[in-house]
Amino acid sequence: MSTMKKKFDRWDLGLLIGMLLPIIAFFVYWQWKHTDWSWERLYNYMRVSADHRNNLLVFPLVPNLILFYFSNFQLYWENFTQGLVGITIALAIPVVILLVV
Repeated sequence: MSTMKKKFDRWDLGLLIGMLLPIIAFFVYWQWKHTDWSWERLYNYMRVSADHRNNLLVFPLVPNLILFYFSNFQLYWENFTQGLVGITIALAIPVVILLVV
């Protein structure tokens, strides 16, 4: 087992990174698409219609999907992938509920 795998193949690290990436991606998307909007305006925009929520809620989960590909199929970090998938599912459930409501 390589030293890099020993160092990074931990489920708690997968949970942590899986939680941080969507938060960072949300703020990047917000500043990229709606630079001049305040937090209140963004919240009201999302509240108006489910169509407005799609990009703002789904896009932040994309980095987890990309990281999943590399951690599972390229690097074979099983424990890291378990943590990443667990937190992604935990984040995806409220997103699905918010998109349906």
